[in-house]
Amino acid sequence: MADFKVTELDPNTDFANLKSWDVVIIGAGPGGLAASLTTAHRGLTTLVIEAKSEPGGQPQFLYADKKIVDIPGFPDGITGHELSERTFRQATDAMVQFRFQEELVEILDTEEQEGEDRLKKVITTNGQYLCRKVILACGLLHYPRKLSVLDALESKKVHYKVPRVNDYHDEHVLIVGGGDSALDAAVMTLQRNARVDVVVREETPIGKADSVGRIHELGGNIRVATEVAAAEIRDGHLVSTLTNGDQLSSELAIVQIGFLSAKETFERLAIRLNEDGSIAIDPYFETSRPGIFAVGDVHGDIKLVTVAWAEGIQAAIYAFKEITSPYWLNEKRLHDYKLVMIGEKMSKAASQHIGK
Repeated sequence: MADFKVTELDPNTDFANLKSWDVVIIGAGPGGLAASLTTAHRGLTTLVIEAKSEPGGQPQFLYADKKIVDIPGFPDGITGHELSERTFRQATDAMVQFRFQEELVEILDTEEQEGEDRLKKVITTNGQYLCRKVILACGLLHYPRKLSVLDALESKKVHYKVPRVNDYHDEHVLIVGGGDSALDAAVMTLQRNARVDVVVREETPIGKADSVGRIHELGGNIRVATEVAAAEIRDGHLVSTLTNGDQLSSELAIVQIGFLSAKETFERLAIRLNEDGSIAIDPYFETSRPGIFAVGDVHGDIKLVTVAWAEGIQAAIYAFKEITSPYWLNEKRLHDYKLVMIGEKMSKAASQHIGK
């Protein structure tokens, strides 16, 4: 049985002039979208802030045209683009509000009060938003690492995700990188009738061996232990010179060499981090700063869409209960702590009894 009744927000709500929001969610990936649906369906005004120009997170950015096959309910798989589009449509139908191309700068505590909550001020590159609760769902990986030698060209021929093209018509595509994302990009472009060269700086690609085999089967060429040393646009083509002296002429390049960490952003928030730079949370997905929750890749070891969904929903419910039932989460923590203490005492007594 559902733990709530769907509450529709007033369609006449003037979101543009709200004094404060119930919940601000950072990130419009799977975790952020799932959290936003959950809070909006419980009647909470919800704002999602996304640094990129469109929603969807990594499924949209990395796997827009690749079928994701491990999501329950889609036996034939679903592309990252379709999955993102459907979830985003659900969120907008629930009257979740979005701000795109805004990046989180910091979160301040204020003296302003709403109910039992001291409001927080979420500061972004484009605005400031007062709210009762914040859910961080921005992922550990914000932006793709740029390859300076290609990026310096400022050319539309250089891409950091696979362009949404149905057929490459025997065009030559340069793929830079040896991880799973680069190998997946190579397979996708080969399947669309491209001629592909994959440039890998390592002695062997670090991605899946079956992807390497698939690239060879489809006629792709993998060049290992080399990098792009120089590049120029010549006669409408991208000409890349490799460190081994070879020159490759291509219609476009797809660079997949990893992502920049969000650790610096997390450090500015003054929240406790784990040794690997991820956010430390308690069993209720709350960070060391009360009222700020974190879900998905920002803390988790299991980086799956379904896990991000589940965590986004749970954190949203905890935030909802904190707003609607003051002190609820603290009381629950105290109850759980007492259970742990009882368990420890029973375990200690049992061990002492066995030792007699």
